[in-house]
Amino acid sequence: MGDYGLTRLDADIRTLDGVTLRGWLFPAVSRGPAMIMTPGFNFPKDANLPDIARWFQEHGITVLLYDPRGVGASDGEPRNEVDPRQQIEDLHDAVTWIKQHPLVDETKIALWGLCWGGNVTLAATAFDKRVAATIAMAPMINTDGSAERRKPLLELAMHDRESRLLQAGQSPMYLPYIDEDGNMPNGQEMAPEIVPALERLGIALENRISVQTYYKCLGWSLLHVVKYVAPTPAMMVTPELDETSPLDSQLHCFTQMGYPKELDILKGSGHLDWMFKDLEHILSRQFDFLKRHMKF
Repeated sequence: MGDYGLTRLDADIRTLDGVTLRGWLFPAVSRGPAMIMTPGFNFPKDANLPDIARWFQEHGITVLLYDPRGVGASDGEPRNEVDPRQQIEDLHDAVTWIKQHPLVDETKIALWGLCWGGNVTLAATAFDKRVAATIAMAPMINTDGSAERRKPLLELAMHDRESRLLQAGQSPMYLPYIDEDGNMPNGQEMAPEIVPALERLGIALENRISVQTYYKCLGWSLLHVVKYVAPTPAMMVTPELDETSPLDSQLHCFTQMGYPKELDILKGSGHLDWMFKDLEHILSRQFDFLKRHMKF
């Protein structure tokens, strides 16, 4: 195999239904294990994850990181619409793509997901036994949100469907993804400083999300399938003070999983601030998990 060096290459992944997902490949210097990384809810690949991808690349793992369908550089309509089942299917197609790469040992492909990406990653692992190991980082277990917002959101979703059906050319209905108080439309919390912080870094996060997202997410439950992750080795990394996906919901999901599984609770950390703490040791524990279970 040629020496690709520690670089970053553009990657186009074709899905079964013909959509192109665009991302980056971080090739290791020699043939071996690979990892596919999935970003958070309605987040582009640029946000938070490239540095983590480079860390694993430097430790001998070829990493694929791509924008989910309808987000960032990837194709897909409507834009900024999160469809759990579709994202899971897209991840299966990303596994097919990376297993063909000459640097990749197809028996050693891992998945890694952050926040909502952790939900998608666990579900994809439950269905896809080509995956050799999986890591869910601060996984968002559900998007039920608050009871008082659920009814008006579903009413908006029905109004949106009706309007688009009866009025040709009507655009999908969107809501702000994060409001000025850090709340998402369903009442779940996100750090309010995340959007301005990304803007300062030059990372384009479209602060909108389709109303149909919440209709589709309410029809999806990771807990219905997570028991099928086993016997694929799984690691859940749970921030103790997670404000977006509470500790108890992550722990409940973990109890539903079979073995082998490992839990790493990040004491004193919130949903994303662990990135600015002892990241080296956090990732080192994940790397050790992968080495033990994928045997490289």
